[in-house]
Amino acid sequence: MSTSNLKKTIALGGVAVLLLVEFSLFYDFFYPLRSLWYHGKITELLLSLILFFWSLFGAFLIFFSSRSLFRRITLPIFLFFFLFNIGSFYVSNSPIDFQQAALIVGYFQWWVGAVVENIGLAVLPLLIILIPLIIFVERLPDLLKLNIPKKFYFVPIGTVVLVVIGLQNSHGFFDRYPSFFRVPALLIFAGQSHLYDGERSEPSYSGSLGAQVEKIVLIVDESIRADILGINGYMKDSTPYLNSLDAGIVNFGLAASSSNCSDFSNLILRTGIRKETIPDQTQMSLKKPSIWQFTKRAGYFNVYLDAQSAEEWGNYQNFMNEHEATFIDKILRLRQETAYESDRVARDKLINLLKQPGKIFIMINKYGIHFPYFRSYPKEYNIFMPTLELGEPMNDREKSLNSYMNGVLWSVDDWFRDLLSESRDFRKYAIIYTSDHGQNIVDDGTLATHCRPRANRFEGTVPMMVFSNDTTVLEHLKEARAKSYDQTSHFQVFPTLIRLAGYKEPWVINHYGASLSEPPNSLPEFFVGDVHGRGSVRQWVSIYPTETENNHGR
Repeated sequence: MSTSNLKKTIALGGVAVLLLVEFSLFYDFFYPLRSLWYHGKITELLLSLILFFWSLFGAFLIFFSSRSLFRRITLPIFLFFFLFNIGSFYVSNSPIDFQQAALIVGYFQWWVGAVVENIGLAVLPLLIILIPLIIFVERLPDLLKLNIPKKFYFVPIGTVVLVVIGLQNSHGFFDRYPSFFRVPALLIFAGQSHLYDGERSEPSYSGSLGAQVEKIVLIVDESIRADILGINGYMKDSTPYLNSLDAGIVNFGLAASSSNCSDFSNLILRTGIRKETIPDQTQMSLKKPSIWQFTKRAGYFNVYLDAQSAEEWGNYQNFMNEHEATFIDKILRLRQETAYESDRVARDKLINLLKQPGKIFIMINKYGIHFPYFRSYPKEYNIFMPTLELGEPMNDREKSLNSYMNGVLWSVDDWFRDLLSESRDFRKYAIIYTSDHGQNIVDDGTLATHCRPRANRFEGTVPMMVFSNDTTVLEHLKEARAKSYDQTSHFQVFPTLIRLAGYKEPWVINHYGASLSEPPNSLPEFFVGDVHGRGSVRQWVSIYPTETENNHGR
């Protein structure tokens, strides 16, 4: 074999190996193919395979088409998306998927800031090798003397368009393409994928109403992981005040969020869509009546306290729109310049509302704990040491965990201490407390904290507590807790809220399932992927340790 032929063979083999390595990043590369075959979608399967093999052809032409000005301009873009996918895997243990693409498109400025601040140094090596990689690949056709016509370079360009069409026709389900095409196509698909944004239907309830309490409160905290709360048996006492309570609280221990992403969890909590309807491809979660409509019909004054948004932003988040907001009597956006003070302002508003006469329903989205964790509490709360400092990467688990527990002391334990210190003046109330999702605190060695395609159980492990000064409410919940400790989930919150508002038990169970007053009817697990069924990631993850984890712990 001549030297020239050997070089060509090595180059072609190198690209083939590169593609094989990239495809191995998928947890289960053949999952979409098996699913299409299993559901008898043979036409979709064949078209997907044709497009997949065409994309392989396009990937080789990226490297080996003859040099041209057009290739010189677009090649850096293709190679950037390749390294971008590698960086995503390094950070989150998974290639980029639809959900991440939608996050980037929808919140680009926030996403860039978060990446730079939180994990910028970790992915810096990938950016450093980008320029020499571009130079080498750009000169590769001349080095190999393959003499592939320049016009063939339009195949890779056209492949991006074809992959976008393929994603649209399959709702992103078949997405096993080389990242040169897959990543830009996912971003385009996410930008073009529109969800229902109209009015919601009216509640179908026609029975009588008899409210159990005067004040109903749903507190949705941010990124609170239940197994790191002292009240749930954690080895370090991160919740000394909550541990001291012997009355007025029913703690259900570890619970499962509905999703490991904030927007989907909040949507499910507000609309009560049932577990068995997910993935929600008909978008009923955006069309069914929200909690505000139920409480308003029951005679409650609706108040929304949003500690994550500032008043001047005037925005809605978590799939809320102006139609849903028409059923809210008062919206207060309470994000402060010093972000960790936002929850204190929300707490003071809540205290005043709980002392007022009249039926009031209040939902609070707390600021909670965001990474970098040291920004979620004042410096004097550096109790657990050592902690992360400004600019320090979060891959030191001990420091990350200590910073997180300091945030728990400030944002959870002391927050409730200050709230409940005023409870003697509260009207009859019931407060349901949970979090939107949990956190991966470098538990599997990766840096992303939540909303990952390959989530671990900690991303969906959240607290579930009920506070009340009504003995009847507490007794019913205590009876249920005996059978459901460490087993509840977000899917029981909506039924609990409308039961408290006075809707009859049989109707609630029939339409929305079990409340916290009944044993859960399914295992505590959370959905990973787009709740509306877009993309290839669609799985349920249990909050219980796997057999591997149990064996490792022995």
